[in-house]
Amino acid sequence: MPSDHPGPHAAEMESDESPGGSGAGGDGNGDVDGNGGGNGNGEGDGDGSGGGGGDHSQVHVNYFTANPYLGTESCIECHADEAAEVLDSGHWNWQGIAANVVSVESEFHGKRDFMNNFCVAVPTNEGRCAQCHIGYGYVDDTFDFTNPNNIDCLVCHDQTGTYQKAPTTAGAPDPSVDLQAVAMSVADNGGTPGRANCIFCHANAGGGDNVKHGDLSMALADTTREYDVHMGTDGADMACVACHDVDRNNGGKPISHGIGGMPFHSVEEGEMKQCTDCHAEDGLHSGRVAQMVNTHDRLACQVCHIPAIARQVSTKVEWYWSDAGQDIDPIPVDPVTQRPTYDKKKGTFVWSYDVRPTLRFHNGKWNKVMINVNDQYTSVPVDMGSPAADRSDPEAKIYPFKKMIGNQVADAYNYTMLVPHLFGLAGGPYPYWVFYDWHLALEDGAAYTGQAYSGEFEFVDTEMLLAVNHEIAPKEQALGAGGNCRDCHAEGVIDWSALGWEKDPYRGGQGRHHHKRRHGHHRGHQHASKRRWWDRSGRDDG
Repeated sequence: MPSDHPGPHAAEMESDESPGGSGAGGDGNGDVDGNGGGNGNGEGDGDGSGGGGGDHSQVHVNYFTANPYLGTESCIECHADEAAEVLDSGHWNWQGIAANVVSVESEFHGKRDFMNNFCVAVPTNEGRCAQCHIGYGYVDDTFDFTNPNNIDCLVCHDQTGTYQKAPTTAGAPDPSVDLQAVAMSVADNGGTPGRANCIFCHANAGGGDNVKHGDLSMALADTTREYDVHMGTDGADMACVACHDVDRNNGGKPISHGIGGMPFHSVEEGEMKQCTDCHAEDGLHSGRVAQMVNTHDRLACQVCHIPAIARQVSTKVEWYWSDAGQDIDPIPVDPVTQRPTYDKKKGTFVWSYDVRPTLRFHNGKWNKVMINVNDQYTSVPVDMGSPAADRSDPEAKIYPFKKMIGNQVADAYNYTMLVPHLFGLAGGPYPYWVFYDWHLALEDGAAYTGQAYSGEFEFVDTEMLLAVNHEIAPKEQALGAGGNCRDCHAEGVIDWSALGWEKDPYRGGQGRHHHKRRHGHHRGHQHASKRRWWDRSGRDDG
């Protein structure tokens, strides 16, 4: 951040309901551990312990008591090596070598050209999306990703719990934040980011609390083991970086700012802890449950241990852009979740608690729609993102996913999923959220991205699957606890056809050859039971 940064004005967050908050930015799929340290003499050792023979946190206090915080230049005066590591990370660049995306495994891709069925895409809308970028000033595609002074060190390393970015200012800090106090705090706790640093951006992906992922809400910053045994304050009380770790040397000291857990690109950065890193497979289960686990060797741990998501905070499960632009008063509110089901800027929504995840085979590889790469579709609903494997892949296991359905704008003649210009003037003169004119917003988007736009548009049905890895329930609430087969094998609970069986194999279903189309999965959301998900009285929900 330049030392003469003017300080942004406060603004309303362009989301469904939530104001700005604190937290680290990213691509919605991981958290920077950045345990950068130093000795105050430009000799950072990267472990957060510092040097100088004393308490490293006191070094920062002393330094920023004597010197004003001038922005990122104050940090890189001692931590230039750490800044260089950030500049090389997927968390910073919002792209990297897309090793886990089918057909582009050696190319650079990421949030900067991925499309989705939430707010569609980053291009033309950078100034809004960048509230959750770990930098300052990402207004448009001219942003300099090579300039270390653009890095926002404080968003990941603040230990006061007060830091927040102002909405609609391309990532600038809120003017209410005492930056001097935050700078003094960054070496507390060894400089390690806590849940509060990570959760705001990753929970508010998609424009509001728990909108996108379904298993990541603001409540997890201070929750109980009932909702997540790892993050619950009465459980393991783990920080995000306990699992989304950096690469470390043999002595355990961090050697990079790349983080583990990037599902699509930059997957070699950092270390993503696996279940078996902490939970030994031998002797973990006993009795009938052990028998079930041993005979279901293609089930990932998450299938049973995440019986439902959005248990504490509801999630958005349907989004229809075709309804946007209307003046509706009063705004309808879902009676169960108490969340608005309409927004003039975004259209109509469906919210749900206790969503039972959709199951698919997964080997780590993904289908993704990318701007000007594979953004044309051949059937509907259009697959905006899904695991690429099927049952025939011996390396694939069954994993849980959140299914998101809706509709969004596309070219009516060349069958291209289009990027609309939604926010701000950097992406063109006609943002949809000001003029509510789809044609003008699409002309802006096409001029900015280079997409072909015929001048005629329509709304097409879409579907997207998102990985589910959080909201680990207590073991007594896991599916199959006590040896209960009906948790999965009751009639209508699992979509066996989507997994490659004619019907439930427990009931004699035979496997079939699975022809997975790139676009065109069965439309329909798999909601949780009307009964609470831990009610084991024979669910028949689908």
